[in-house]
Amino acid sequence: MQSVSVTKNTSYLTLSYVAQKVLSFFYFVLVARAIGVEDLGKYTFALSFATIFAVFIDWGLTQGLITESAKEKGKIERFLGSILVTKLLFSVVVYGLVVLTINVMNYPAITRHLVYVSGIIMLLDQITLTLWGVFRGQRNLKYEAVSVVINQSLILISGLIIIWLKLPLIYLLIPYVLGSSFSLIFSSVVCRKILNVRFWQNCNFGNLKFIFKIAWPFALIAIFSRVYGYLDTVMLSKMVGDRAVGWYSVAMKIPFAFQFIPAALAAAIFPAFSYQFVHDKNQLKLTYERVMRFLTIIVLPIAVGIGVLARPIIEFFYGQEYLPSVLSLQILMSSLFFVFINFPLGSLLNGCERQKTNTKLVGLTMILNIILNLLLIPKFSFIGSSIAFLVCQIFLFAVSAWVAQKISSSNWVSGITVFAKTALSAAIMGLVIQLLITKLNFVILIFIGAAVYCGVLLLLRGITRKDFKEFWDSLISRKV
Repeated sequence: MQSVSVTKNTSYLTLSYVAQKVLSFFYFVLVARAIGVEDLGKYTFALSFATIFAVFIDWGLTQGLITESAKEKGKIERFLGSILVTKLLFSVVVYGLVVLTINVMNYPAITRHLVYVSGIIMLLDQITLTLWGVFRGQRNLKYEAVSVVINQSLILISGLIIIWLKLPLIYLLIPYVLGSSFSLIFSSVVCRKILNVRFWQNCNFGNLKFIFKIAWPFALIAIFSRVYGYLDTVMLSKMVGDRAVGWYSVAMKIPFAFQFIPAALAAAIFPAFSYQFVHDKNQLKLTYERVMRFLTIIVLPIAVGIGVLARPIIEFFYGQEYLPSVLSLQILMSSLFFVFINFPLGSLLNGCERQKTNTKLVGLTMILNIILNLLLIPKFSFIGSSIAFLVCQIFLFAVSAWVAQKISSSNWVSGITVFAKTALSAAIMGLVIQLLITKLNFVILIFIGAAVYCGVLLLLRGITRKDFKEFWDSLISRKV
């Protein structure tokens, strides 16, 4: 199969993630309004708790498969069967650990039952993850993009029915079971029909041993990232209570909704980084610089704009019951720049044979996050978790950028110049919004802010036609 370009891959996945995030956010708002802060805390906790355990099913095997199959298509069937058998065995063990752990933690029956169902969703998603890994290795994200949209549509439609019928809380997890089941079936069918992959070929210990050697750094990164990303919710639940989790989840949902932009780009660019590192170091440098510039220009106005408009946004979507989330949202939006940039930084390190280094950096970030949450949650509740998240994202950015500079030898002076112009444009936009916030509806202010930002950025020559052309040429290059 001929590889599609990075541009097409990014477009497919980005558009699907836009649709998925819009539908997901809309559904989350409806759920939050329907069940209230305390039940939202239970609901969010159950999903987060199960998600932490998911990495102990995959162990980085999917990322290892992507890395190897990107080099040579024939390696798909060499490793896929062994990976699937291993993950099925791990699924049984890990689900048992989920059930055992939640019972040992002595949570009430409703929370335990929510976790049991969340664990099933986790198992389905982990098998699907590997099947989409086959397509990612071939730089074909079109079918995954279709699946993402249909999955979320199923969740929304079935969820709306459950909310309308006012069924008990646990029924709100059924939409995720339906969506995950569809994704598993769809990925299996297209993997077999489109790529003609036979799932159970070459199931042997030798192949598994080889792929584990490649996968273990990815496994550690995934474990550290997952613990870092979701343990704060578990700690809040245990140390403070469900209401704190509800307020924190509302604040976290908004910046999280925008992560489809760097996530889609990082997924598409990872095979390109791997290829360019071996075959074209100059192209690697150019691609890296342009990706970083593009994300900087995109993320700063989002972070500043939502930070200024945090209160009217929370009140409009969630209601006054969730107003305590405003400060948390503002802190989390301050971290969004670093969240965006850390995606391609991680892809660069992983794609350029720095997996072990990236593993250490993410591990240190996880340890820092746990320490900060232990110190800050007792004093500041979910606001403390928000501060911990911000500090950790800054730390991960600083150390990752230092390593990335050694790999790419990028023009950091040019990067700082772009950031300064973009930051000034966003700051002026934020000031205009703040001056008008009591006079106009926040939706109107969004459009005014966008116009001000673009105007100032063009005036400062923070972006030019040449920049657009260079970024486009970098992405559509057949070398990637």
